[in-house]
Amino acid sequence: MKKIILFTALLGLMTLGLQAQRVGLSANFSSFGIDKVSSGNTTINYQGSTSLNANLRVFSKKKWALRLGAGVDNLNYTVSDGISTDYAVARQDMRGILGLEKHFMLGRKLDIYPGVYIPVVVVGENVVEDNYDNIVGGEVRSGLGVLLGANVRLFRILRLGVEFDASYDHFKEAVWESAQTRSFIPVRGINYSTAFTIGIFL
Repeated sequence: MKKIILFTALLGLMTLGLQAQRVGLSANFSSFGIDKVSSGNTTINYQGSTSLNANLRVFSKKKWALRLGAGVDNLNYTVSDGISTDYAVARQDMRGILGLEKHFMLGRKLDIYPGVYIPVVVVGENVVEDNYDNIVGGEVRSGLGVLLGANVRLFRILRLGVEFDASYDHFKEAVWESAQTRSFIPVRGINYSTAFTIGIFL
């Protein structure tokens, strides 16, 4: 599966690169949440999580853009079973982004673009802030997302904007039931976020 995704990305990049008019480099910052998750007596609350990523766009003459991104998700959550297990966790995931967008210029300064993308996430180590061992990460997961963004051109090449995002996640979160027993809680659903963007388009 990874080889297919990589091959598709390289093929798309080569195709657009041959007819590219311009490129863009932008940074996105967002604060996001995952809906409260529960299974049995165990509840996971995600809060105060942030994401920062850099994105390279290669534009075709017809205003299509191939998007390649990489960044970091900083997750914070608490785990509770309502009885004795209650602890906080911090984790840093690495995120790759492969997407396709269609850009529309309204006037000379406003750029509006819908798009679809595939996130590929490498799960980091779960650093437990209480009397439990850390939980080693390393798993790789992917999903599917859609977005709608808009940015305004300032000066000649600088762009500022916002990006609305909805993505579907399906993964299992490892949790401690006790100091000796670990289990996995299924997490699935659609999550939403709004990112602030700043970029340079040549």
